[in-house]
Amino acid sequence: MFTDTHAHLVFDDFAADLPDVLRRAAAAGVTRIVSIGCDVETSRATLAIAHRFENVLASVGLHPGYVPDVTLCDLKEIRALAADPNVVAIGETGLDYYRGREHQQAQKDLFWAQLELAKELRKPVVIHHRSAEGDLMEILRAHAPGFRPWGVMHCFGGDGRLAAECVELGLLISFSGILTFKNAEPLRDVARQVALEHVMLETDAPYLAPVPHRGKRNEPAYLPATAAVLAELKGVPVAEVARQTSANAARLFGW
Repeated sequence: MFTDTHAHLVFDDFAADLPDVLRRAAAAGVTRIVSIGCDVETSRATLAIAHRFENVLASVGLHPGYVPDVTLCDLKEIRALAADPNVVAIGETGLDYYRGREHQQAQKDLFWAQLELAKELRKPVVIHHRSAEGDLMEILRAHAPGFRPWGVMHCFGGDGRLAAECVELGLLISFSGILTFKNAEPLRDVARQVALEHVMLETDAPYLAPVPHRGKRNEPAYLPATAAVLAELKGVPVAEVARQTSANAARLFGW
């Protein structure tokens, strides 16, 4: 029984066949999926999917890539959506300086506000990070005390030092299909180092399809391919990876 802790089921890639996608996921043993919102529109639509399908839960949030267009009204809308019992997390939120640094302060302010919202509502955060490690960790260190487990580093791609600090702060590490890629040996080294009790799995569907599905639209049914690689790295059965990562998701998201 696997849990896909991060998929974007609301994206247009799934508009034509979402029920079939979910049936394939169930047949592959993926019994829970957290579908992620990135702005008000996708968060609202993601919650509607969670209401429609009982094995889907929602996370609502404002992605840093939407800065500077985010408004205070957007944040208020996310807060209202987050009150729904089908919403298990805030995000994805975080920092992303990859395409430029002209809106750094606005991104930091938005990230800070969503962390405060998560603490107020006692819901964990789904954290996106790209080319912003210094600022990200400074903000996370400020929010970590007294709130554990309180978040996940989504689609982790950092080094062992960053993974260790995140775990020390009480965050979980989520591995995606990147773990299976031919050029991902440094990430596999990180996965060897991080104890399974701190790890979750995700697809980030429709992106990052794992080997042997690379080049295809990713979907939750492909999650076991990533689990198989993690099991090999850890020297444990795939069933143990499924059990522990799903238990970690239940502990984080509160089901």
